[in-house]
Amino acid sequence: MFRNYSYSKWPEIRELIKLNWDQIDDEEIDSLKGRLDNLSDILQRVYHFSKDQADRELMEFRQLLNPKKNNSFYLPNKNFLF
Repeated sequence: MFRNYSYSKWPEIRELIKLNWDQIDDEEIDSLKGRLDNLSDILQRVYHFSKDQADRELMEFRQLLNPKKNNSFYLPNKNFLF
């Protein structure tokens, strides 16, 4: 469903995950290994989201990363361009 993100962009994506969902620890983020489709399971476990809610959160997050619809996204004190 979700594509793998290149190794070069993973640090920025990792930071966005931490900013969006601060209760997810570094080990869980590292376990994704660039595969965002597994993030839904983590959101369900950590935040007790329903599957539908976790999938919606993930789709919204994915839209931030989609360069076809949004050429850049904003992080506080940082701009990452894709």
